[in-house]
Amino acid sequence: MTINALKLTQFRNYEAGNLIFHNKFNAFVGLNGMGKTNILDALYYLCLGKSYFSSGDRMVIMQSKDFFRIEGTFDTNTDMEKVVIKSQSGNRKDIEVSGKKVDRIGDHVGKFLCVMIAPADIQLMLEGSEERRNFLNNTIVQTDRSYLDDLMLYSNLLKRRNALLKAFADQRYFDSLLLESVSAGMYAPAQRIFEKRKAQVAQMQEIFTETYAEISGQRESCSITYESQLYIEDLESLMKKSLDKDRILARTSFGIHKDDLIFTMNGEPLKHFASQGQLKSFVLSLKLTQYKLLEANSGKKPVLLLDDIFDKLDPSRVKHLLSLLLDNNFGQVFITDTNEDRMVKVLNEIDTEYSIFTVDCGTIS
Repeated sequence: MTINALKLTQFRNYEAGNLIFHNKFNAFVGLNGMGKTNILDALYYLCLGKSYFSSGDRMVIMQSKDFFRIEGTFDTNTDMEKVVIKSQSGNRKDIEVSGKKVDRIGDHVGKFLCVMIAPADIQLMLEGSEERRNFLNNTIVQTDRSYLDDLMLYSNLLKRRNALLKAFADQRYFDSLLLESVSAGMYAPAQRIFEKRKAQVAQMQEIFTETYAEISGQRESCSITYESQLYIEDLESLMKKSLDKDRILARTSFGIHKDDLIFTMNGEPLKHFASQGQLKSFVLSLKLTQYKLLEANSGKKPVLLLDDIFDKLDPSRVKHLLSLLLDNNFGQVFITDTNEDRMVKVLNEIDTEYSIFTVDCGTIS
């Protein structure tokens, strides 16, 4: 799958833009703050129906404007598809694929596969468990629609259960039958989510070990472990045992919303012992593993978006990473960099076809 063209209207710092892409490598160069990352975010938005960097649609509308529109043309190898996403302040966003309106964002996820790698990923992966769960969820939902349905069902019921627990605490009464009527709906989707996460991480670990060795030169031994309370007991048993605790805390203390991914290097926690270079190699390997998983589970090559990943790397390592992408046949790649001379030199050295775009204050040439 490739993205052939992109058209922007009032998206972030682009009042208007119209781009035609190469089917292999596309590089965006320019100083920081000029809008290189915004191009990648627009491409991510087209694929997954949301921004990679902002939680709300309002945040991507150009300042002082009241709507945005992005349009992309996809070559799926079997057909040409036009995706249009638009949103006006205060209204729901509209997604259309080849002229047909998509009723739910969940119906769009998985049609156009995409992996983004950005500098902020290092901290996001090391801070809260929610970010690591989001990474795992983002990997599975792109190739498994039933997983997304289970995830949405569980999340909605979890909100209802927590709201009930809080209401019981505030009003000083308790209705066990009402609480159980909500809890019971969570048991089956939680178990299915647990089983799919467990299987996905097992598949991920094997690919990750190989990918990290390629990038780091086998300097360290790294691992990914899936941690879940459901390894101990099923959710129904856990919830019954934790009922008194939940009533005191006024929230649900057990469930798959507590799952985590544990990252280690040479047997020690990654965030305490890894250097900045090792962290960057780890996260890059993790995201390339995500790419390979999506390809293996779908039979399609996702679009790969690389935002400023060569920052603070010497030219030889930049060349090595780009050669790695080329040798492993990663499909269509979009890259941003602040150094145009470096990018052109490396792309010429690895002997690949490419298009290069210069970005300056929301204009592209």
